[in-house]
Amino acid sequence: MIAEIKFSHGEPNVFGECEFEVAPKNIVIFDTEKGENYGRVLRIFDSNRAFEFNPEVQILRHATEEDLAKIELVEAESQEAKKQVRESVIMIGLDMKVVDVAYNLEKNQLFISFTADKRVDFRELLKALAASFHARIELRQIGPRDAARIYGGIGPCGRPLCCSEFIYEFPNVSIKMAKNQALSLKQNKLNGLCGRLMCCLTYENDFYKEAQEQFPDFGQDVKTHDGKGRVIGLNILKHQVKVKLENGIKDFDVTELEGVHG
Repeated sequence: MIAEIKFSHGEPNVFGECEFEVAPKNIVIFDTEKGENYGRVLRIFDSNRAFEFNPEVQILRHATEEDLAKIELVEAESQEAKKQVRESVIMIGLDMKVVDVAYNLEKNQLFISFTADKRVDFRELLKALAASFHARIELRQIGPRDAARIYGGIGPCGRPLCCSEFIYEFPNVSIKMAKNQALSLKQNKLNGLCGRLMCCLTYENDFYKEAQEQFPDFGQDVKTHDGKGRVIGLNILKHQVKVKLENGIKDFDVTELEGVHG
């Protein structure tokens, strides 16, 4: 069995090989080159699809009561470490934002995730951190979408952010998808909490692209039972086209028009 595991501290998801049954949301302990770590199972793949993935880690066991107690302690100490790291960044005056700081299960490695607009010189920071923490320190710069996934939050739809709930890989999103769906092109309406185009623009894009093949283009001349006119609006969900006629503007079902491609 192959399972996709979400690291507890914002590191990229990994695929782990497992010789026993696991299910989504299970907390598991797995072995990495950096020592034992823990995470939550996101998806599982049966043997028929296992060849599609290259297992990176070996899942050792379900988290025991002892493991869960240790995880709780490690996470509390990780929060304390985050405060110290942020204080060090401020004291040194580095132009970076610390998003997440976390120990692995064995506490011999400290992962620090951050965002920055420019390249950051870490040498002085590493010296300060080495004096405070008895662990190997790994700094990782992440993008605004990864930061939003870690922080979480509520999107414009009123639901928890997709990236922190069920999106495992960020999709490629373009402004053309908003145009296909006749959405407002104002950035403040299209951007998510990460400041980038919302991932949900991809959800219905294929439907709209396929549906548009049955609709005329904006500005196209069409014939209606009320005479000739020009297309000035589309409502794909209602299957309607807004047409400017000589004597006014009227909505028509797309099947009522002549001269429409598709």
